[in-house]
Amino acid sequence: MPHALVLEKTEDRHRASLPAMRRSLAKDPATSSADPEIEETKVPFLPARRHVQKSHILAACGQTAPIDWASGGLQACGILLPSLDPSTPQDQLHEIESNAGLCKIGEATYSEVFSAQWRYVPRTRYDKFNSKKGAKGERLMQVALKIIPFGNSSVKSGTGESQTTLRDLYQEIGATLALSRLSERERGKLQEARMQVKMPLKPKERELGANFVKAFRVCICQGPLPDPLLRAWDRWKSEYPDLCENTRPDYYPPSQLFAVFVLEMGGETLENALVSTWKEARSIIRQLALSMALAERNNRFEHRDLHWGNIMVTRYSSNLTFLYQLPPTGSRLKSTLISIPSYKVRCTIIDYTLSRLHIDNDANDATSKPSSYDPSNNVFYVALKDESLFQGEGDIQFDVYRQMRTCANNNWEGFHPHTNVLWLTYVLQKILTTKSPAIRDELMAVAESKLGPAFENVSVDVKRAASQEVLRRWMREFAQCESSSQVLQCAMLDLYKS
Repeated sequence: MPHALVLEKTEDRHRASLPAMRRSLAKDPATSSADPEIEETKVPFLPARRHVQKSHILAACGQTAPIDWASGGLQACGILLPSLDPSTPQDQLHEIESNAGLCKIGEATYSEVFSAQWRYVPRTRYDKFNSKKGAKGERLMQVALKIIPFGNSSVKSGTGESQTTLRDLYQEIGATLALSRLSERERGKLQEARMQVKMPLKPKERELGANFVKAFRVCICQGPLPDPLLRAWDRWKSEYPDLCENTRPDYYPPSQLFAVFVLEMGGETLENALVSTWKEARSIIRQLALSMALAERNNRFEHRDLHWGNIMVTRYSSNLTFLYQLPPTGSRLKSTLISIPSYKVRCTIIDYTLSRLHIDNDANDATSKPSSYDPSNNVFYVALKDESLFQGEGDIQFDVYRQMRTCANNNWEGFHPHTNVLWLTYVLQKILTTKSPAIRDELMAVAESKLGPAFENVSVDVKRAASQEVLRRWMREFAQCESSSQVLQCAMLDLYKS
């Protein structure tokens, strides 16, 4: 019988998103109709493993051997690069590659993050409106390349830390692919449900379904980092010297392995995003809670690290509406399709390094499974044993880690959906305390509108005190929920109508 995947987290250092994202990534998507062709995230057989080997990593990516960067380059990963003459001067190379969308956009303890173009066959209207037409009529999408060196204990990562272990990487690949697939399947179900009732999507309606980052591909490569990436790294270093903390990644040996995550571009982090109204803030919380509730039901999922650096925000010039499935509750025995206004913001959930989830291989693309496979016990999780994770001070983020440990009682294999509520409460508090003061004022006005006729002729001070009590009651109701599904029922989000 296979066992749950147990990982020990030894280091967790996050960096804020970076200014280049604000300039180059928050672009308004197209709004064209659905395309019949299909391109989906493929999820192979992913059993939880205690001992992970290189062959398991390759199999998780649908490979039997690494891609040789020396012979295939980035194009072997599906990345589109401009054709270059070998005699092109270096300064022109930089300009050509930058204009083609190849640039560095961030870095972290174990990874470098770049942006590049990807040829894409969209499945749904949601997918298509995030891409654009190329010169030859194909669909092109600007994607994020998260590149992680791994498996070489004798070579450090760019920060001087040990490279990501095979077990850590297997966990991240599994969670990324499974949640991407969950989002795709949910969008397909929503689109099909609308067709069945002969109610096509409205012109500005998108079947979002879930906000987990889409993974187009994860592949394993070998060899020194390709020159176009090094040139993009140099441009970043030149433009943002104070933000570039990693060592130039030109020191890796020919035997070095890299995992390349080709991911949907999510915009900029919530930390850096402009959020100026309660409607925008509520839209973000709604999107997060609806997505987490879906993953709780389908994968018994806990993110366990949903700080505002792991929530990306994209702004649109038009006010789209997003279609979701509202879970059953109380007298409602069936899920309900709801279309909520975006208020011109969409969020994307990223980074499942600490996450806990059950991966249902019966619902994935695996065609064969060993007879010993037990689908009820296929749990991926991280054993959070590093005490430094729980000793941080100076931000409510560190309080959440401690609250999370109390909630789980150090049983990290178990399913404790209240940890998702802890992070949603953190996000709400961050927005209310660090973004525009107008957000709280607007929320207070909403609370005042709920007071009723008994407060029509009272003084301003009495009315304000009563409104503050309503707001405090809403916050208590929110924080005391047992799961994201319960959060959706909170009066503050105003999703369930009587």
